[in-house]
Amino acid sequence: MKVEIKVPGVGESITEGLLASWMVEDGALVAEGQALFELETDKTTIEVTAPASGKLEIGVSADTDVVIDQVVGMVDPATSVAGSASVAGSVDAGGAGDGGAGGTAGAAEAAGGQDDGGAARAGGGSPAETGRGDDEGRSGGSGGRITPGAKAAAERSGVSVEGVTGGGRGGMVTKADVAAAGGAGGASGAEGALGPGPAGGGRAAGAGRSEGGRAGGPGSAGGGRADGGLSGPPGARAAESSSAGRKGSPEISERGEIRKPLSRIRRAIAANLARTRDELVLLTTFNEADMSAVKALRAKHGEAFRERHGVKLGFMSFFLKAAAAALGRFPDVNAVIDGEKNEVVYRDGVHISVAVSTPKGLVTPVLRHSQAMNLADIERGIIDFGRKAAEKTLMPDDLIGGTFTVTNGGIFGSMMSTPLPAPGQSAILGMHAIQERPVVREGAVVIRPMMYLALSYDHRLIDGREAVGCLKMIKEGVEDPERLLLEL
Repeated sequence: MKVEIKVPGVGESITEGLLASWMVEDGALVAEGQALFELETDKTTIEVTAPASGKLEIGVSADTDVVIDQVVGMVDPATSVAGSASVAGSVDAGGAGDGGAGGTAGAAEAAGGQDDGGAARAGGGSPAETGRGDDEGRSGGSGGRITPGAKAAAERSGVSVEGVTGGGRGGMVTKADVAAAGGAGGASGAEGALGPGPAGGGRAAGAGRSEGGRAGGPGSAGGGRADGGLSGPPGARAAESSSAGRKGSPEISERGEIRKPLSRIRRAIAANLARTRDELVLLTTFNEADMSAVKALRAKHGEAFRERHGVKLGFMSFFLKAAAAALGRFPDVNAVIDGEKNEVVYRDGVHISVAVSTPKGLVTPVLRHSQAMNLADIERGIIDFGRKAAEKTLMPDDLIGGTFTVTNGGIFGSMMSTPLPAPGQSAILGMHAIQERPVVREGAVVIRPMMYLALSYDHRLIDGREAVGCLKMIKEGVEDPERLLLEL
């Protein structure tokens, strides 16, 4: 009995999304838990996995709007036993499970900003892997051993695999072998088998999860019915998916302009920025922090901290700890105006949103009750955000409920900026690049590692005295970390 592939619920406030791309070709064998497609919502992008092992039947093409619980495809388990070897090989090559997680450690560590000033940044997943399992599908030439992707490519191009010498592991016939066997007609076999290139985002079942080769690319709504029903034979749907992948490609006008649609996340970011501009009366106050003490503390105790807590001691945790303490002292900075009721809303704790840069756009997962966290707790939370962003498992509930945001443009080289608070918040702290500059200390000019700090705030609620005092307390906490430990 076929198993339905449904659009999962991703939060109470999310009722629809965009099936951005398929990560596996129609008709390919998949393993339970293998990533099948990317679901893009207003808040985040997640990877939806296979509910069972078997043959994939795509019912809704890429670049199609979908609703929660909509059926977008089927998995036929009847073929999973006969093709179990193919499934295993496909998973090994496709990066599901271990492959997807393999690229997250570095991204998660970067998210913690351990070595570059606290950058919250996530990569786009693990690099594409080229190795394949020894026991992938057994049909066609080379002793009957051929990968599912190569078999599909051979069928599409009309290339006979009989007698083709496999160049893969254990003599396995790969797509490259099929392309080579096709001669001039298959000169672009590797690209053709994958569908459209980077613009269309085409990808085969065996491709790794690199961001530049995401599955299937944006496609046409004609590839499947929007109501989730399955239409047409698998071969027809595969052809539709291949041609549909070009729908999201940039359009070039007669004047040479390139146009492409905004993603849902970018549309949400644009709407939130416009709301901030229209509703808040913003001012920004600046200061600078001497990072000497934090750098010395990390150099002295960093290794012991890692051995004790299992995480690196970064810069970001000091700023979040200092910000949490300052927000406790200046509660208006942690509050927000309810314009409809003309009331000030004070929160039950300090919930700091940490800006994380992803290939899809900026997201701000929330460290709840940051005031109760120690440095190790904060570092673990930041690393977890980086891991989730890289694995595309951040859920909308991870992104709501923040009362204050910390963002670090310094990882991109920014010296100074005026960041904008998120809707539902009244202030945001901007960190910047650390640079050695001459400063005066005790009447002498010395060189110190300095960072400019910016605090943007809603002047309707927060007066200059509170804003400047809050930023000054953050600065003092970072310059003298002992104050944080003593809660001064």
